[in-house]
Amino acid sequence: QPLCLVRKYFGDKIALYFCWLGFYTEMLVYPSVVGTLCFIYGLATLESEDNTPSKEICNEYGTGNITLCPLCDRACSYQRLSESCLFSRLTYLFDNPSTVFFAIFMSFWATTFLELWKRKQSVLVWEWDLHNVDMDEENRPEFETNATTYRMNPVTREKEPYMSTWNRSIRFVITGSAVLFMISVVLSAVLGTILIA
Repeated sequence: QPLCLVRKYFGDKIALYFCWLGFYTEMLVYPSVVGTLCFIYGLATLESEDNTPSKEICNEYGTGNITLCPLCDRACSYQRLSESCLFSRLTYLFDNPSTVFFAIFMSFWATTFLELWKRKQSVLVWEWDLHNVDMDEENRPEFETNATTYRMNPVTREKEPYMSTWNRSIRFVITGSAVLFMISVVLSAVLGTILIA
């Protein structure tokens, strides 16, 4: 990437974003290789002893001969368990014993990615001389209009808009109530769907 040109044209923040995007894309090579190997493992062991559920479902003379109740009352018909053979095989491709390894690998990859990005970012800050540049976000205009009082920040020694504890707690209670209400709506919808089925 021509980061110097991006920096000259768009500024430091946009250049840092594109640098992060390029670094993230480079680092995604490792999970893509490991994920592909896990998928290949699933393909290679599709007919092995590890795939016991699919073997049982696909066995038309054993477990696969079980008749399942219809999914709905009128228009749906009875079906054999062996009719789900294709879906059980497809599920095994993405959910086999190697996916546990992939999940553990991804947790280590994420930690490594963050630490390497911190290192790269500090090098860029040094190269581009951004030590004294303020990279913090500015306050939202809505917050500044709602904050009626100002107070001195003990760290920066600057006046900042301040919202009282009472005002913040009221907003927190209203927001928390709305979130809890939405969660209860979702849970009741899921529970209702389970009970109806």
